[in-house]
Amino acid sequence: MLKLKNVIKQLEDKDYQQLTQNFNETKANKYALLLGSLRENNVSDRKMMEMLEVNVNAFYTLKSRLYDKVQDYLINNLDTPKIELFRKVANIPNLLFNADKDTAQAVLTKLEKDLIDYDLPYELTSVYSALKKIHLNTQKYYHYSQLYNKHVAQTLAQDKIEDLLTDFHKKLGDYHSSRDASNIELLVILLEEISKVNEIYDSHHLFVYKSIADISFKLFVPSADGEPDGEPIEDALEQIEKVIKQNPTDSIYQYLSLVYNFLSFEYYHQLNVHRKEVDYFEYVNSRLPSFMLFNFCTVPTRFLKSKIERYVRMGIESQLWEENQALIAEFQPDPVDVPNFINYMKYLAVSSYYNGKLEEAEDYLTRLQNEVSFKNYPQAELEVKLLMALFYSLQDEYDIATNLLRRVSDKVREMPDDRYENVKLFVKLLKTQMKTDRRRVKEKLYELRDRFLQVNKGPDQMLEYLKIDDTFVETMSKVIKN
Repeated sequence: MLKLKNVIKQLEDKDYQQLTQNFNETKANKYALLLGSLRENNVSDRKMMEMLEVNVNAFYTLKSRLYDKVQDYLINNLDTPKIELFRKVANIPNLLFNADKDTAQAVLTKLEKDLIDYDLPYELTSVYSALKKIHLNTQKYYHYSQLYNKHVAQTLAQDKIEDLLTDFHKKLGDYHSSRDASNIELLVILLEEISKVNEIYDSHHLFVYKSIADISFKLFVPSADGEPDGEPIEDALEQIEKVIKQNPTDSIYQYLSLVYNFLSFEYYHQLNVHRKEVDYFEYVNSRLPSFMLFNFCTVPTRFLKSKIERYVRMGIESQLWEENQALIAEFQPDPVDVPNFINYMKYLAVSSYYNGKLEEAEDYLTRLQNEVSFKNYPQAELEVKLLMALFYSLQDEYDIATNLLRRVSDKVREMPDDRYENVKLFVKLLKTQMKTDRRRVKEKLYELRDRFLQVNKGPDQMLEYLKIDDTFVETMSKVIKN
């Protein structure tokens, strides 16, 4: 059901209209009605069953068959220059066995040029294999043998750099949830490997993969001054955009444009150039359920943290909860992908908190703790426990909150180096809020709040998406503003 909804929502308008017309012309009215309902997402399953006049079993059968029909339509209507090239490559054996050598040579040479333009080394191996056979007894045999070997190697290189990019972003997610500096060393090694592969071949695909890794490292691994590099990132983003625009029919870039928009948003978001981040944000946010699946080529849940920060800055953080209902309906997080699962559940919890639904926020974090192990992710563990303690303390459930804070303090003391001053201050802030002696509570909370904001920077920064303003302190001190 979720997959069907997502596919239908992602349909281009012309495809949706054509499908609707096809159903109407064949008098498949129930398919047309179901298609429209899922596209608009404005009725429940029960309501749809009433509209369609079917029982539960028939309803799910209808959805299954609709999914098949949509798939068939999409497959049968793939008609792009790239698809046409694949058809021509598949026709190479017929060309070899049925055409004279001059005709085959002419067709293959033209096909070679087109495939080079599209940067398709795997398909080029078929062309060069055929050209080798045609020139078996000429001096060009060696030339095409070399080209064949080169593109076999390039195909393997493209597979390798895709694997390296996946490993890189997995390790980047691990770093953010652990803040283990040894992960940075591994990220640097992976970057060097990606660069080496990219330098060997003239391939715009390899270049884009390398650029994504470079930009992600500069944006998400804190530098000494805590600021992302300026011009190199912007230049790299412009180069990625140029490649994508030059290859509008490339199916890979049709998806990687989401990653490009995400990185562009993060770049301007971190630089506080908010007027430039808007379009990039809207592009990703409107495709959020799909983007959450991109964990093999970026860290998609990093966007969720920045989304909260953006809404807090704009004063519309209460809108997060309502927006999330569509995301929850269409995307199911995978607990096996621990860093992204942690970020996703934190995002839902904080969104509920900003909507005043503290019990729901607690439930999300409780589920998170029950489903994953934080053994290798101490930074995330500390942050989740602090959030839970905050939510419980705001509901006067001081015993649970105090127990959580005790475990946080024990965890910090176990750390091999003296760090997390920000955590210690937030623990003090919550303990002060829960004191039975209410004298000067508000004054102490303001002091601790200011100190926390002052030290909560650098690699150990956390809870930056919380709106710890004067209203927050007033709520914590149980003082109602007049």
